[in-house]
Amino acid sequence: MVLYFAYGSNMNQEDLDDYCRRNGKPFIHLASKSPKLCVLRDFKLDFNYYSHSREGGAANIEPARGEHVEGVLFDISDVDKETIDDKEGAPNYYREILVSVVLRDGTRIENVTAYTVCEDKKRGFTPPTRKYRQIIIDGARAFGLSEEWIKKLEKIPTKD
Repeated sequence: MVLYFAYGSNMNQEDLDDYCRRNGKPFIHLASKSPKLCVLRDFKLDFNYYSHSREGGAANIEPARGEHVEGVLFDISDVDKETIDDKEGAPNYYREILVSVVLRDGTRIENVTAYTVCEDKKRGFTPPTRKYRQIIIDGARAFGLSEEWIKKLEKIPTKD
């Protein structure tokens, strides 16, 4: 099993199902993967990568002292991880990093897998499409991320 921190479209069950269906991958039922709300400290959410499949900026995490990213911690199988690797284009577009996250009750969890954009794929701020931003917001709402975080997501400028 792998502890996995999702902060973008992989919090959205419908989007993940659509990817699995289109690519012949095994489905990942997120609610059955022991989801826990958590915070990644000293990182910020960024959109500094252009995704051709999303036709705009895609979510990324970047180190940023004093900032934080809300997301969901999942306990996924090795097969699930292969699907996530493929969806993230790892290791060519996104790469794995190990992070520690803090659960809502203050428990710190170490050695959590997260994905960040490869250095050679980064660019400046690249606005996402309104549709992609909504996919992230819908996933955040479905798992109960804070209203403050959802408001922050809603303020991300889009290209349309």
